[in-house]
Amino acid sequence: MKKLINALQVGSDKQWDFAGTLFGLIASAAILSQLVSEFQRENESSLSFAFVFGFLLVYAFWFFYGLRFNRPAIIIANFIALSLQLTLLVVILI
Repeated sequence: MKKLINALQVGSDKQWDFAGTLFGLIASAAILSQLVSEFQRENESSLSFAFVFGFLLVYAFWFFYGLRFNRPAIIIANFIALSLQLTLLVVILI
């Protein structure tokens, strides 16, 4: 475990922020893909309310975490994901 922790110390905060933003945007692209799919569906959504709402809470937590600790990568990525997830929730409820 100590080796893993030491390995994670490699790289600057700027590099980790860049990676965090990149992976956050990749996650947001996945949500966007699902959102487009839901708009194209002619029948009812197969996504459960609990699943979509649960991830909404997760993105909200990380967004506020980013605000609390002033981490732009976390704020940006999770704001986008939170917005898309909220839109997805509205779409599946309509």
